[in-house]
Amino acid sequence: MELDSIKKANLDKTPDNKIVKLLEKSPLGLTLPEMAGGPRQIKKIKALRSHLTIAIKEGLVMPVSQRAGYTVYKLVKYLNSRY
Repeated sequence: MELDSIKKANLDKTPDNKIVKLLEKSPLGLTLPEMAGGPRQIKKIKALRSHLTIAIKEGLVMPVSQRAGYTVYKLVKYLNSRY
């Protein structure tokens, strides 16, 4: 009984992912430098890259298009409603 409730609680929890939180604010999508707050914020961009790879592997985020030489990422839940 207790294991079932723990499994349900884990499934109900949304993943604590910085990329997903950033993209939820603007569902149209962002480039990685925009997520970091500017193209020259190298430390933040390097920190966000690991979160971005996790989000792509989990299927939460999808690279969609190129804009100004950067890949634009979108949340998958917003893509499903359009296509």
